[in-house]
Amino acid sequence: MRIDPMTVVPASYDAVWGFVALALVAITVAAVVSELRHSSVLSGRVLAVWLVITIVFPPLGAIVWFLAGRPTARRDLAASAAQTDPPQLDR
Repeated sequence: MRIDPMTVVPASYDAVWGFVALALVAITVAAVVSELRHSSVLSGRVLAVWLVITIVFPPLGAIVWFLAGRPTARRDLAASAAQTDPPQLDR
């Protein structure tokens, strides 16, 4: 009795692994775009390190970026407020 190797693994496994691969690519691309969007808040060296980490370790780097590395809105507001002129007070 001979077993065809293509029938041992169901076709649904291909679909599942294809979806997993697509999700990993999507989260990696989203992380790179997020890092580039925060480039005004991050210094050049820090941004370069995050980009390298995300590209070299795609799923892990992207997940760590979204959990720990991404600046919060509070830090974004503080950085943008520091770059603008202070308000003029009328006396």
